Amino acid sequence: MKRDIRPVVDGLKAKGQSMTKEICQELLKKTIPLGIMGNVVKEEYGGAGMDYLTYGLMYEQIDKAINSVIMISTGVTRAIASLGTDAQREKWLPGLLNADLIGCTAITEPNVGSNPAFIETRAVEDGDYYVINGNKLFITNGAIADVAIVVTSLDRSKGAKGLARFIVDKRESPFEARHIKTIGGEEFLGELIFEDCRVPKENIVSAEGSGLKDQLAGFQVARCFVGLTGLNLMNEAYEIACQYARDRKQFGKTIGSFQLIAEMITDMLADIETSKLLLYKALSVIDEGLHVNSYSSMAKYWATEAAVRVTSKAIQIHGAYGLCTEYPLEELFRLARMLSIPDGTTEIQKLIVAREQLGISALV
Repeated sequence: MKRDIRPVVDGLKAKGQSMTKEICQELLKKTIPLGIMGNVVKEEYGGAGMDYLTYGLMYEQIDKAINSVIMISTGVTRAIASLGTDAQREKWLPGLLNADLIGCTAITEPNVGSNPAFIETRAVEDGDYYVINGNKLFITNGAIADVAIVVTSLDRSKGAKGLARFIVDKRESPFEARHIKTIGGEEFLGELIFEDCRVPKENIVSAEGSGLKDQLAGFQVARCFVGLTGLNLMNEAYEIACQYARDRKQFGKTIGSFQLIAEMITDMLADIETSKLLLYKALSVIDEGLHVNSYSSMAKYWATEAAVRVTSKAIQIHGAYGLCTEYPLEELFRLARMLSIPDGTTEIQKLIVAREQLGISALV
């Protein structure tokens, strides 16, 4: 996968060009024969019928240029496949599975982050439609998405029980998308603006009362794949650091022979291996249909924080060279630093684990 994708991405960088939606879709299509776009979707719906562990092992190898696009877009595919009606599956799955359509999930808002029960985006019934008004912020794939699963409130007085999710197809229910630039250079992060956006009633994918429950179930999977994104970055940084430690000489010796460098290499490997164990344990628990909250939260926060440690040590081993943009390490570090925020911050993940273990909510 990297052999087919990396030269295209490196070529864009060499020309000073950014990734476009069209190029991204071309790269996504290269993964279709491997089953990446269909991953765990049932074969009867056109998917690959994998279990999550198998998909995770494959996802770890996907090039960092497109892995987040795949993670989010295929999350929409899975939601429609597992929760949607036959009509919804027939309408959207083919385009999502062959990368003609890009999906996103719109939850976070300017005033709502870690507690989706307080969603402000409203959906008001109007005949055969719902009219959606509100803003969604920091939405991965938001700048290029054709299809969005949007979490809305039908009745704010009901709190979490008043939430529902809609499939919003930009072609038939237009909304505005604004690109957001970040330190990671993420190409397609966006703000979505819904102003009297009319969505057919038949586009409800999680009815009132089940919107939050269904979204939280999606979080358990997403957190593992955010962690796997970090593992991908760690693997690359580790390989680069090891090669440099073998080749670079100071004081007449390769720097890998210095004890402090050797210690950093060992710490990096330990972070990588513990992250793997936690992530694949969590995916195995999901496959077994068991309660996964603690496992997915531990895996997410550990792997994303480990990614920061590993990429930072790789830079340290390279010294000033590690800070230069002609080397990939500074980009790996920036990408890693972003991962502890989405799908629940490190601090939120720790609160979830503690609540599961103690039966006490820190937020009450």
